[in-house]
Amino acid sequence: MVGHHSAAQSLERTGHTDCALLEQHRRDIEALDRRILHLVCERLELARQIGNIKGRTGVPLRNFEVETVVHRRFEDACRDLGLDPEVGRDLALFLIDKAVEEQATQQDTAYRGDALETLVVGGNGGMGGWFARFLRGQGHRVRIVDPSPGDSEFEEAPSLPAGVVGADLVVLAVPMSVCGSLIDELAELGTTAVVVEICSLKGHLAPTFEAARAAGLRLVSCHPLFGPDAKMLSGRTVVFCSEGLVRDRAIVRGLFESTSASLVELDIEEHDRRMGLVLGLTHLSNLVFARSLVLAGVGATEMTQAAGVTFRKQMATTREVSAENPSLYFEIQALNAITPETGNWLRQSLDEWLGAVVSRDEEEFSSLMTECRDYLESIGEGECRK
Repeated sequence: MVGHHSAAQSLERTGHTDCALLEQHRRDIEALDRRILHLVCERLELARQIGNIKGRTGVPLRNFEVETVVHRRFEDACRDLGLDPEVGRDLALFLIDKAVEEQATQQDTAYRGDALETLVVGGNGGMGGWFARFLRGQGHRVRIVDPSPGDSEFEEAPSLPAGVVGADLVVLAVPMSVCGSLIDELAELGTTAVVVEICSLKGHLAPTFEAARAAGLRLVSCHPLFGPDAKMLSGRTVVFCSEGLVRDRAIVRGLFESTSASLVELDIEEHDRRMGLVLGLTHLSNLVFARSLVLAGVGATEMTQAAGVTFRKQMATTREVSAENPSLYFEIQALNAITPETGNWLRQSLDEWLGAVVSRDEEEFSSLMTECRDYLESIGEGECRK
């Protein structure tokens, strides 16, 4: 019994020692975490200083060759330390993204023109709020008008006619279904402000645009290819339609020319054709994927229990698409003349893949994959990472 008692005491002492060591290691890790965060702060401060230099000298925000060097540096350091290089890749990606975000924040508020009196129609909405904050960040005076209730941080005009008085710029951040009537109203009001509409599709409004410009409305069509959750413009694109007066387009482009956004100019017909693929096909493909899962009858939780990396990535995108505004996504499909053609491409593609599988034609399946790979590889790696 004495020997058994001594063994128990020894185990108890060992347990106390292990608990003490565990707590000490946790405290050591906490101290290391703080040191790491201090180093991250120092790195971000250097990134901000580099961003200032880039802004003064006109150097582009991103340099993918430099980013590749950073990735390799982290991977090599991990190998030297006996760590998995993937740890270095993940850490480099995180730090680069944060550095770009810091620098983009500086660039995206840069504006070299005169301060404007601006009115954002739909300022209580998602994109309306984004534009109001963006314009205020550039030093413009911002007012909003919106029939929807909401506690706005911006001064609210009592009505559209009252809001356009003295305005230099009017932004229409409204649903596509009401944009045409607002343009008609602004043309009747005879406002001298530059009016910019940001609809995702333009073709169905082309006759309205033409009539409004003929009546003297200084109308500019642009399309920010991002949502209201965008925190920075790096990797984002703003499309400007080539119709309308060059001098009016220049005023709106000037809002973005000093930012980190990519600016593209297309005519309305080509814009809507591109959107049939960039938006229409993308949305439709993800909605078809989601609907297929529903029809399969397997619960979403059960699916994720045995999911691989590709499935999880696809699910993340599909969840975002499925959670969006159904009315907006319906309009993007229904108002684009190219949608039936897009649907036919989707059907043809599915028929080709299934045809190769059902006929056990591995050569045809491989040929389709090779054709897709060659097409996608024509896009630079840097463009894919944007």
